Amino acid sequence: MIDIVLWLAAFSLLLWLFMSLLAGRPVNPVGVFLGVLLAPIAFLIGVAAVLFLVASLLIFIAVPLALLAGFVLALFVLSALAGVGMLKALIALILAALLLALLGVALWRFPRPPSAPLRF
Repeated sequence: MIDIVLWLAAFSLLLWLFMSLLAGRPVNPVGVFLGVLLAPIAFLIGVAAVLFLVASLLIFIAVPLALLAGFVLALFVLSALAGVGMLKALIALILAALLLALLGVALWRFPRPPSAPLRF
């Protein structure tokens, strides 16, 4: 559980840093954190809404269209809460995800010293 909390904190911090650099001003860190927390909910709402509306009409493009609408709605929530444009939020999201993925790969590649046993 602690690893998910650490990942959420690191991702929010990196996203805030990249959004601030791209906007040229410090953005609201609470808005970025809330955007990271609420973006999956907005994604699911967008997917469900589009699938409900389009599924019976255009069955072949319903799923990709629903995923795109969910992603755009999640990006809109993130950019609105952070106070930056959607393009800047998308670029910051891509940069933060890439950097966090590279740090995760580096964590698995480099050897770590063995931990000391706990004795009480």
